[in-house]
This record gives sequence, structure tokens and C-alpha cells, in this order.
Amino acid sequence: MFKNIIYSLALILITFTSCQTTKEMMEDFNYFEKNGDSLAFIVKQLKEPVIQVSDQLSIVVSSASLNQEQAKVFNLLNSSNSGGAVGGMGLLTQGYLVDFDGNIRLPVVGNVKAAGLTKSALNDTLVALISPYVKDPVINIRFLNFTVNVLGEVNSKGPVRISNEKATLIDVLSLAGGLTDQGKRNNIMVFRNLSNGAFTVDTLNINDARVFGSNFYQLQQNDLVYVSPNKNKLRQISTNPLIYRDIPFFLSLTSAIFLFLNLFIK
Repeated sequence: MFKNIIYSLALILITFTSCQTTKEMMEDFNYFEKNGDSLAFIVKQLKEPVIQVSDQLSIVVSSASLNQEQAKVFNLLNSSNSGGAVGGMGLLTQGYLVDFDGNIRLPVVGNVKAAGLTKSALNDTLVALISPYVKDPVINIRFLNFTVNVLGEVNSKGPVRISNEKATLIDVLSLAGGLTDQGKRNNIMVFRNLSNGAFTVDTLNINDARVFGSNFYQLQQNDLVYVSPNKNKLRQISTNPLIYRDIPFFLSLTSAIFLFLNLFIK
């Protein structure tokens, strides 16, 4: 009789330690499960990013001819210097900063409008401007500070630097260590700063395969990605968070003690 009571109490305690229903668990942990059959109709062409104010650009100028001296003056800001760097990491390449008027300032040429252009468009502009000084100029442009900020229920919060300059939501979440167990897969918010200074926001659901067709699936530099907490996390921080967070642990411990004592009760 007493054994049956112990088994019943243990079962009840184990049940209470589960904070989420099966339906909630399925909703939280399944990726791209919904509308998978729609993938065949989604054609996503990643677009070339547009240069923004405060972007930092590496612009390397060379010549298709054998004479590289003529291009040297345009590459002064692309020299790196490891002296005096904190921790011996070396200073990052300076590059050309896009000022608040949207311009970069090149030697000899002067101010050049960059904000609002793609790298390809800026390349064409620079080729035309530099051609009088460099024979057959070849120009390579890269972003030095293409970053996306990630906050909320991810394993590694903070800025994520993108090296290939074409970042998708999945790329950034992977670089941030993925979502925690308490991250809400169907409520990932992407905040974007528009060219006029205003913000826009969209909510993405990575439980749904149609996320690949969203205009916010490809991220832009300086986007903010926020992963909302699920119900389990919200329960933990409500009312009295310090006590509530320990309840599942103590219930599990008590359940284990009951089961252990049962071994010695005849």
C-alpha cells in the first residue's frame, strides 16, 4: 500500500516538472515543418546589399597594366598597422567611412556619393572618376563592418559579423549559436533602419517553410534580430523569478528521493 502511494507521488511530481505541453514543445522545436510543400514555389534571389551611412568600405584600386604606382595614392587608407593594438590583435584596416551626407572622400577625386548605391554601382562610378589617373583601373570594394545584432533567446548574444555580405536569417542565427530551448521559433522579430531614419519591423516564423520567401529573410547590415522567449521562460521570470526557477529542480529532486526510498521499503 505504502509503495503504491510513493509511486503515485513520484508520478505526480514528475508530471509537474514538465512545464510545457506536447503541443507547445512541438511548436517550439520544429523547424520549417509547416507548409513544406510550398518550398518548390519559392524562388529567393539574394540581392546585393546597399551601402548605408556609417558603413566602412575597403576600396582597393589597381591597374590592369603593369604600372601599379599610379594606383598607390588611392590605397593609402587600406594599409593596416599592428602596432599599439590591444591584446596584440592588430588594428583593423581603416577603409573609407561613409559620412552622414552619404559620401566617401577619396584622394585626388574628392567626395563621392556612396550611400544608396550597391557595390557594383559604386564600382562603376569610381572607375569613371579614377580613369584619368589610373590606366584601366580595377577596383575591389568590400564592407568592413557588415554586422547584424542578435538579442533575446540565442546562445551567443551581440553583434554578428558577416564576411560574405549576403546574410540570411538562418546564417545569423547559426553564427549566434542557435536558439536556446526557451526561444520562440514562431516569433523572431527583425528591426530595420530605413534610409529616411525610420524603423520598420517584421515577425518571422521559422516553424514555417514560407519564411524563405519573406522580404526580411535576407538581412541587411545593422539589422537587429530579436528572438522572443517562449511561455516556459515567461513563467520562470514571472512573480518571483528566483524561487520559481528553482521549483522544477526541487520537484525533480524530491521525486528522485521518493523513488530512492522505495528501494528500501518492503
